[in-house]
Amino acid sequence: MGGAPAALRKAGLVRSLGVTDDLGDVPIPPLANDVVEGRVKNLTHFRDSSVRVYNSARAIGADSVLVFGGECSETVGIMAGLAEHFGGRPGMLWMDAHGDFNTPETSPSGYVGGMCLAMAAGRGPTLGLGPRDAPLSVERLVHLGSRALDQPEEQAFASSPTRMVTAGRLKKQGAGDAARDAVRLLEESSDWIACHLDVDVVDPAQIPAVNYPAPGGITLEEASTILKTLFESEKTKVLEVAAYNSSLDQEGTSLKRIVRLLEMALR
Repeated sequence: MGGAPAALRKAGLVRSLGVTDDLGDVPIPPLANDVVEGRVKNLTHFRDSSVRVYNSARAIGADSVLVFGGECSETVGIMAGLAEHFGGRPGMLWMDAHGDFNTPETSPSGYVGGMCLAMAAGRGPTLGLGPRDAPLSVERLVHLGSRALDQPEEQAFASSPTRMVTAGRLKKQGAGDAARDAVRLLEESSDWIACHLDVDVVDPAQIPAVNYPAPGGITLEEASTILKTLFESEKTKVLEVAAYNSSLDQEGTSLKRIVRLLEMALR
């Protein structure tokens, strides 16, 4: 997944989306082998990397931000930094097949990518990322497109005020209505809105180049409708794009579809 930013740049997205200032990559220390620390794998590496991402994010001077990332745990440093930059109360539309809402006590694997949303919302280990270490609130969170939650995540979401819109529910309601409901809730509760797009929210029949494919996902057309609706709101400031794995995409089919999705939604 670490190759995603370079692949997305090479595909011409920076130019086609009208990005005026490409700040380049945040250098992350290499990780050769997993290290289990307590109940979390690679916690020290994740903390060090998140500090670098946080320092870069809080120095951004733009009114809106597009992030090309690799693995979803990037969001912890990004949101902590941007919360300092933008101030106020951020809301989040989290588009993902998975919950990413485990904690070290509930995670079956210790994989930090499965805990990152919980960490950004103040659940699990803190990383010392300045005054907004956990900038998200579960009251200002909409999770959309899920169909592969661990049981502890289901229980955690069920006991929180987070709005859950599973892939199945979205298809019954319609992408447009689901998106308008999500945007309305976030506009009413938040000062600004971020969107985290894990591309595995789209069904793997359309975007197969992901590490954790889950059947039953939303379509590219539904994803485009959701993003277009979200970016009609003046409060939407941030889009993170994560979890594309270019090494699983030798023909470039998934990349072309991701590029087309973002161009249709954001131009």
